[in-house]
Amino acid sequence: MKKQEFIEKLNNFSFPKTEFVILSGGSLLLRGLREETADFDLSASEALVQSLNLKNCPKDEAGCYVPFEDVQMKPDMEGRAFDVIEGFQCQTLEDILALKRRLMRPKDIKDIEAIENFLNKKGNE
Repeated sequence: MKKQEFIEKLNNFSFPKTEFVILSGGSLLLRGLREETADFDLSASEALVQSLNLKNCPKDEAGCYVPFEDVQMKPDMEGRAFDVIEGFQCQTLEDILALKRRLMRPKDIKDIEAIENFLNKKGNE
């Protein structure tokens, strides 16, 4: 899904914006570093975990909770670093870069290049 659809669907969930952090692809999408993303990877606060009864939701193969179709949640928001992008708390580029470098999946290469180019341009301003 493209950026506008991502934002619309995220708003339709009606989660308080302070109770989750958008991770990985969604964070890159909101920053304009990616054209689209397939799903929502979110880090939830303890309050959101409780309100969604997240611990009773099914889990995917990676161990993330799946409260809704195309939504994967981790109950680990506390202590996560984030930037506010378009009113949403988004995982920092440095954290995404570290994760993608560690995983080094074929799909991560393009994201790594986009993040490094962005950070290099930002550092030269």
